Amino acid sequence: MDINKNMRISLLLEIYGNLLTTKQKQILTDFYDNNMSLGEIAENTSTSRQAVNDIIKRSQKILENYESKLMLLEKFNKIKSDITSIKNIVVNNGDKTNINTKLDKILEEI
Repeated sequence: MDINKNMRISLLLEIYGNLLTTKQKQILTDFYDNNMSLGEIAENTSTSRQAVNDIIKRSQKILENYESKLMLLEKFNKIKSDITSIKNIVVNNGDKTNINTKLDKILEEI
């Protein structure tokens, strides 16, 4: 498994998961977040491994489609990068304690 792809799908699931059906969301959560195998998920959902695999692939495409249209993950990553850049500038040129603490808090909330 590709770690970057898994992280991306997990983030997309966090952002767009409520737009999936309950079953799609649960299967993706079990597979990506709970690290369950296809067999374990199939047993828990009373479906075949092939059906679980199909649902995972179809749901991934749905999440990627949402992202291509709404671009929320891309915007999130851009904001996070901008805040990190601002933090680095401020830390190198300003009042390190007060501003650094505030920016750390903002980064944690994001």
